[in-house]
Amino acid sequence: MTHIQPTTVSSSSALDLLDFCDAFAIKHRESPRLVREQLLDPEVRVEESQVISLWHEITKNSSIPHVGLLIGQQINPSAKGLLASWISQCSTLREALIIFQQHISLMNPSEQWELTTRGELTQLTFKLAADKHYPMAAVERSMSALVSWGRALTGENLQPKCAMFQFPSPEYVREYKQVFGNSIHFNQVENSVFIETLIFDLPISSANDLLKKMIEKKAQESLTAFNQSLSLSQQVSNLIADNLLSQKATVEHLSTLLNMSRQTLYRKLKHENTDFKTLLNEVRKTQALALLSAGNANDLHISIQLGFKDTSSFYKAFQRWYGMTPSSYLKKFKDLIV
Repeated sequence: MTHIQPTTVSSSSALDLLDFCDAFAIKHRESPRLVREQLLDPEVRVEESQVISLWHEITKNSSIPHVGLLIGQQINPSAKGLLASWISQCSTLREALIIFQQHISLMNPSEQWELTTRGELTQLTFKLAADKHYPMAAVERSMSALVSWGRALTGENLQPKCAMFQFPSPEYVREYKQVFGNSIHFNQVENSVFIETLIFDLPISSANDLLKKMIEKKAQESLTAFNQSLSLSQQVSNLIADNLLSQKATVEHLSTLLNMSRQTLYRKLKHENTDFKTLLNEVRKTQALALLSAGNANDLHISIQLGFKDTSSFYKAFQRWYGMTPSSYLKKFKDLIV
């Protein structure tokens, strides 16, 4: 049976959680793989399963209901990894967010951010791999951390215009409003924050171009090494995302990029309990919302971009994914951000 390399995250992802546990006296199981002294080395990567287990320990043993929001608001200099160091040297918030979005696998490959500019507002949509079973607090942490880092980097009291969350409204909505403002909506199809587009032009006070180039070189080396450790299904998903809109996300093209035959690709994906169609479907599902939210393409154009044979097939797929038609989603989307 094929051995699948476990997914890893940056040491800073674990160190941040451990420091929070110590600060708030939250009990958790000691893990020989999560030793604080070792995690101080930015070269170290930790198995993602260890961090997920720690998240569940925190949510189980913490007396703070909004623990995820609270962790996200803690800017921990001692837990700053390569990616955080890199974005800290960028010239503007926009540059920092683009680098963060494109290289988030340096921190955690199960996280994904998408940026969509809609005139005066820019939507930042967050996704966390559902099959990894992170608790809701992990989503709250990442969403609130985005706002907190924006404030820390610019020195401005960055205030979202609107925020959406996939889960039901919790009892601690007041704490949500302290982070995201008053316009908050739950039970939505995605996790998003909307921020004024002009804010992304704000300068970053710690910007240093020379340091940025030095950190970027080191980060790219780490990213190359990390990509080589990815499972085949992860590599295929990344290639599908890179090639989908150019109409090149085909088995034949991706097999060539991976230097293997179509039959070998199918066989190896089967060993990882998945297949090309499933991976393609997941990427299409993600891209569909991004294209619709951008508002600069009609349904026919989106259908073609996503590789559907006609708009009817796209409609059926979208309704299967989100329980509503594309037009219903757009209406709901527009009503929320007005």
